[in-house]
Amino acid sequence: MTRRCSLWIGQSFAISRPLLTKVLLIATCVLAAQSAYAIDLESSKWGLSGNVAKRQFNLLSLVLRNNSPEAYDGYVRVRKYIGPSPVDVSYVEPVFLSPYSERIVQLYVYAGEWNETWQLTIADQPGSITLPSPAPAPPGVVHLVGNPALSQTLNGIPKVADTYFPVSTAGLNDVSHILLDHQPNWEEARARTLLDWIALGGELHLIPGSSGSLPTLTGPLAVLNAPLDSQRIQAGKIVKHQNSFTKLNTEQIFAQIGRKNPTPDNPNNYYNTIDYEGGEYYSRGFFSTLKEISEPKHLWPLIHLLSLGYIALVFPGAWLLGLKWKSYQITFAVTLGAVVIFGGLFQFLGQRGYGEKTQINSVAILRPVADNAWAVEGWGSMFVTSSGQRSIRHQGTGLSYATCQSQEAVQGVVRSGTDGSMNVNFPPYSHREFSYRQRILQPVPQVQWLQLNVNQDVSPPELVSGDLLVSGKFPTTPGSAFLVSGKEVRSLIPVNAPADAKADSPTTAGAQVWNVREKRGELAAFLGGDYGTPFPFANQSSRKMDREQILEKLKPLLTVRAANISEKSSDGIMALPAGKAYAIFFADPPPELELKSSDGILQRGWAAYVLPVPLER
Repeated sequence: MTRRCSLWIGQSFAISRPLLTKVLLIATCVLAAQSAYAIDLESSKWGLSGNVAKRQFNLLSLVLRNNSPEAYDGYVRVRKYIGPSPVDVSYVEPVFLSPYSERIVQLYVYAGEWNETWQLTIADQPGSITLPSPAPAPPGVVHLVGNPALSQTLNGIPKVADTYFPVSTAGLNDVSHILLDHQPNWEEARARTLLDWIALGGELHLIPGSSGSLPTLTGPLAVLNAPLDSQRIQAGKIVKHQNSFTKLNTEQIFAQIGRKNPTPDNPNNYYNTIDYEGGEYYSRGFFSTLKEISEPKHLWPLIHLLSLGYIALVFPGAWLLGLKWKSYQITFAVTLGAVVIFGGLFQFLGQRGYGEKTQINSVAILRPVADNAWAVEGWGSMFVTSSGQRSIRHQGTGLSYATCQSQEAVQGVVRSGTDGSMNVNFPPYSHREFSYRQRILQPVPQVQWLQLNVNQDVSPPELVSGDLLVSGKFPTTPGSAFLVSGKEVRSLIPVNAPADAKADSPTTAGAQVWNVREKRGELAAFLGGDYGTPFPFANQSSRKMDREQILEKLKPLLTVRAANISEKSSDGIMALPAGKAYAIFFADPPPELELKSSDGILQRGWAAYVLPVPLER
């Protein structure tokens, strides 16, 4: 448009025309050039429920419209602010809009801090737009519909058009229950995301639509057409309801789906959130532990000695030398030399580590979402010895990244999706902590109870004893395991599989029996460091530990996070819902969790494989 206007202006001045005509032509072209990319933000939406999960990856949907006659090929950028200052990285998503078209652009951002605000910038357009601040809330219930204007209305349940459904489970942390009454018009990626969300613990409730009958699902969702009224998929489940919800009030709908209607005014509802990244519990968070492993080892006695030597040389040393030689030039020369020499020594001894290498230390939790796929929730700390821009990128799909910062502005850019990555700037000899999500393809072993004994006389029901049969292989071989049920943690000990072991799976080749053994404490005490944890390494420096000792220090946090516990109750009790249990196996991470293009970078990590094992035969 600008080039075309320049041509018109040149031709206009080449031709003899009245001055007023030329002025009007120039003004018209300038206005046309300014409006060539008239991209408007029609609306924005946080999550599916309108809220966000606290300190989690959350979905941000932007409806953009191109009001110009030319196509727009650019990007949008969003940035988080705490008060007047930006924090964390910038989240960027490329955008292409045909003339006079509209589309939904979705980003997966780390949100849920109190008092945070977000700014949107559209490339090639001046200024920024302040987005509505997200409201942290417990995961909610939504009604997924095809057309909100034509679909049935359920009392107290928000309607969400299925066009807003994300292509990654990183954007579904704000939703625990979804009501569905139709066949969504989705591509395979969104259908797979719904199935993955169920496998991770979500509940899908199929309800009669406006025709009065349950939807018949097709494509990848056809697996949900099983004749059972209720079926489990990994940690989640699907429930079919034959009666319509349209005449029920909000309380009745919540009763039908087996969930309490949360009271927003109750401060105990959502304030006691466990901070896994920052280490709320005695500096034992993932980031603090991983950073400590590669902390540069400074020679503090030598640095202190040099400091005393520098002070003594500047005064009274330089002054005494000046008096002895009766020359102020000597005093200035000695002082200047001390500054130069000791400045270099302090920079060498204080800034760098000794024998340190660029390295990444990470932990990850892997949950099965299909027979051959895992959803990965990971945390890492990267230490570098030289400054520069570095790319952090993993294999797999559904990639999302964040530094989880609420105080520091990070020079970096994050892109989500299959080609997702985080590019950040590193000062020399510095760390950068980050959290990430991904989906990888690896076989998933099958697990079921061979023997189970549960005490139903207590609340929640308490596991007494049991044997788990694990058929198939993990991506990497586990060395230890725990079982979490109710409010307790128990050890799992591998034993030889009996010759007459029976399993529902087609084969028991390579099967391993894990026996439930002694209690390792209640969850709250297990996580609480000095107060009852069975691990003796809670307060030791990670740099002084070997690999197994570091894993022991991380196990309590990994165990509680793997069990999907994110909140403490008002009385401090942590417990899984009745009937739920998780077997957690600790091992080396699979190759898919290593960074791409990581030549010369030392990578070490620990992984926790999580298999749901409901307390039922």
